Amino acid sequence: MRIKQYLFTIIFVVSFTVFTKAFADEASPANFIIIYADDMGYADAGPFGDPKINTPAIDALVENGQTWTNFYATAPVCTPSRGALLTGKLPVRTGLYGDTISVFFPGSKQGLPHSEKTIAEVFHDNKYSTGMFGKWHLGDAPAFYPTRHGFDEWLGIPYSNDMDWEIDGVNFSNIFTPPEGAAAKWQTVIPRIQKNIFKREIADWQVPLISSKHVNDNTFEDTLLEKPANQNLITKRYTAESVRFMTESVQQNKPFFLFLSHSMPHVPLFRSPTFVNKSEQGIYGDVIEEIDWSVGEILRSLKTLNIDRKTYVIFTSDNGPWLLFGDHAGSAKPLRDGKGTTFEGGMRAMTMFSGPGIKPGIVSEIGVQTDLFTTLLSLAKITDRPLPQDSFDLTGALLKGEQSPRDFVPFYRGSELRAFRVNEHKIHFITEGAYNRPPKKQFHSTPLLINLNENIGEREDLLTNDRAITAKLLERATRFQQSFEKAPSILDRQFQ
Repeated sequence: MRIKQYLFTIIFVVSFTVFTKAFADEASPANFIIIYADDMGYADAGPFGDPKINTPAIDALVENGQTWTNFYATAPVCTPSRGALLTGKLPVRTGLYGDTISVFFPGSKQGLPHSEKTIAEVFHDNKYSTGMFGKWHLGDAPAFYPTRHGFDEWLGIPYSNDMDWEIDGVNFSNIFTPPEGAAAKWQTVIPRIQKNIFKREIADWQVPLISSKHVNDNTFEDTLLEKPANQNLITKRYTAESVRFMTESVQQNKPFFLFLSHSMPHVPLFRSPTFVNKSEQGIYGDVIEEIDWSVGEILRSLKTLNIDRKTYVIFTSDNGPWLLFGDHAGSAKPLRDGKGTTFEGGMRAMTMFSGPGIKPGIVSEIGVQTDLFTTLLSLAKITDRPLPQDSFDLTGALLKGEQSPRDFVPFYRGSELRAFRVNEHKIHFITEGAYNRPPKKQFHSTPLLINLNENIGEREDLLTNDRAITAKLLERATRFQQSFEKAPSILDRQFQ
């Protein structure tokens, strides 16, 4: 009898403990991690990944999470894309776009407007620890650092890793002065820049590595750690800082929002000694495999900290691959073109979601990176604030297998709406290659109509000829453009 009572007591205690822990996990706030690659190709990892590039950690996200094959950045270049993800708003609403200067450069007097509320600020207001590690590219003046936009701490570089150079007296303090002379100056330095990209010497790129901490309401500690940054070790450093941040947040019993924003595989390509000649796909494959190692370290740390069952992880890229650099660039296949264009290869980013309740599988629903703002707040059960106009809640698709509430994608290059997608159909108003690559810029009086289900490569010999569908998309795009007033460009006047 005593043995039965003893066994019953053990079973009761174990069951109660398991139930209590499960209830506590469900009731406690979730953690959120966005892992953001720079210029990573649609076919570098995931369902269409290169078999010569070994990505076991990203493959695990695909196997255990939900992969969206129709997920988009909001712009085909860095700054507008990053600003949109953090604000939930299209660049043409915030001014974070440019028709003359497309991204922020060193020495800019402008940055992400303080009038815009970032997702980091919302999480911070709701007692989350907020950390960013990696590339910022939303203003390099201290007044615009990530710590001034909701992050408790940041360690990273303020702009792209190919900036901050001086060639024959030309640098970022004079290349845009006067503005009308910038094009000629660029032409004189581009050959040397391209040569240095392949040479990959640390000293050729005087990119600073900065640490910034938000001490209290109006006090910040900003420290220049390295100039130039040791880019050979930069992926490992971002990763180590991310793991430390997660560990400290758990020790402090605080939920966290982590933005791990890699500076790779943007050129020039650097990787740590451990990954030199590791991939069958050369240096580009080495860099992707080190990013995959970083993803693996994050996932392993979640298990070690026993928070994997209450942490959401999103992996995506800021735009498509930069195709100017041969085997130093990724692939967007089967999509057309890459970075800098409004073809699918410029803005469609293979995106993985993992976390509690997310239904595993590969889905063809439509999503845009602005949607992460509302979706993450919904998953966090933060409902006490107005939501951005360009951000849709994707939780129904993620958790219940429902259709995405988003059925359209606007394709902007600067202030121009160059293409517009509704469901499987896409119309092109303007087509142009990037960085002097074909095709030459062309305005289409009758928009080109493409059925992406049948013509994912956007081949012009496979155009769809349906005037009724074209008219419907044209009317929808016109209504969308008329629904708001574009903000003036910040990037075009960043040095004023």
